[in-house]
Amino acid sequence: TTTTTTTTTTSFPRAIYDDDNDKVTIPLEYIPALSAYVIHYYLFNERFGAIVDTGSPFLTVPSTCSKRSYKYKWGCYHPERTFDSGYSNTIEGFDNNQGAVVWRKAGFSFDAYDDNADNNNNNDELGLSQPPPPPLKNLTFGVFGPDLLDGPGGVFFGLIKNTDRWIRPSFLGQMGYTSFCVDLRRQTQTPNLVLSKHPLIKDDNYIPLVRDLNRRYHAPVVHYTAKAARFVVNGLPLYLDKKTPTYVIFDTGLSGMAVSEELFEGRNLQARKNREKSLWGEVSVAFETKAGGEEEEQRLVELSARKPITTPLGRDTPWTRFKGNLIVLGLAFLDGNAMAIDIDDGKLQFTK
Repeated sequence: TTTTTTTTTTSFPRAIYDDDNDKVTIPLEYIPALSAYVIHYYLFNERFGAIVDTGSPFLTVPSTCSKRSYKYKWGCYHPERTFDSGYSNTIEGFDNNQGAVVWRKAGFSFDAYDDNADNNNNNDELGLSQPPPPPLKNLTFGVFGPDLLDGPGGVFFGLIKNTDRWIRPSFLGQMGYTSFCVDLRRQTQTPNLVLSKHPLIKDDNYIPLVRDLNRRYHAPVVHYTAKAARFVVNGLPLYLDKKTPTYVIFDTGLSGMAVSEELFEGRNLQARKNREKSLWGEVSVAFETKAGGEEEEQRLVELSARKPITTPLGRDTPWTRFKGNLIVLGLAFLDGNAMAIDIDDGKLQFTK
């Protein structure tokens, strides 16, 4: 596995487009040092890498190209090859870091453009051929400074589409994609991301998504969120009150799990009372699907993880405005699955 970003096109598989360019499949790369999946793309024909993140909305790049400062060489930013986006700078928060973001614009693609090369060659690794890639599209993107890159930070490829109007443009909103699938079944295939302008979920075996965090509790973005039907830790179920539902966010940019402060403290008390050896040993979360079935188990989809790194969300997060539990599930639960989301239809489906 390579951990450096280069400008060559032979070291990594190409993106695959369908005949009308309404769907594209992009290979992903797992980076152990980041405990994350990285996607490669091009701005002003410069190759970048970023963590695939279903918990944020933006296309981003680093403000530097230092090889020594960070765990991964994300790419080299050249401001002289970009132009004004029309948006002022902002302060953004990512992964418990806060810092300034400069908003610029440049031509975007998933493959490098070479006027002297054939951009229509086959992708041998995926065994697929493709029509010519679509023309470059000028997109607004965020430039991260050192405050957002240091420590646990990094560069993110955001897949949240819908946001409040005052938020800077999302990547999916600019590109017009309405569905995606993050396929992390790397035991049998190359992990990949599918972006589509048409629905990907074809049956009723899906989990309904809710927009409560945005509509009722004023989160500025529409997270991919579902209500948990069951939450079990070390064999002990958490009581779920329908009046104060437990919301679960699905976030590929997180390695483990994050939970609301009240849930974290309650779990501490429960573990001490029962003299449990592990606070978050075996964790499983179940969701009801629309598929139906006479037995409860026939209606449920379960995600589980063993000893996921678990942190409290903190009392200073916007999620403390509501009474209830909030759980953010990361790669410890999502790895090994294909997670498809039809955004406009509010559907989520897992495939093993």
